[in-house]
Amino acid sequence: MYVCICNQVTDREIHGAARLGVSTMDELAETLGVGTCCGQCRDCAKQVLAEAVSCVPVDQILGRASTHAIIERRDEPVANDQAIVPGALAA
Repeated sequence: MYVCICNQVTDREIHGAARLGVSTMDELAETLGVGTCCGQCRDCAKQVLAEAVSCVPVDQILGRASTHAIIERRDEPVANDQAIVPGALAA
């Protein structure tokens, strides 16, 4: 289901972000853009994130190197809400 209509973020994407280390609303906003437009999704997103974090195995939490998630959305990889621009790295 869509949690954030403005940024087209689903509950599955929030669960995926939690598995990759996102555990706070600030991190979720930074990574997926949830709650950064109209804000109507924040309460629902907070509930989905809490559920998602509670489902992450403890050994996975303890083994994380970073709390910033790198996820794949749509067709391009997105890291901390910065899309890779084709040709940007070419010198």
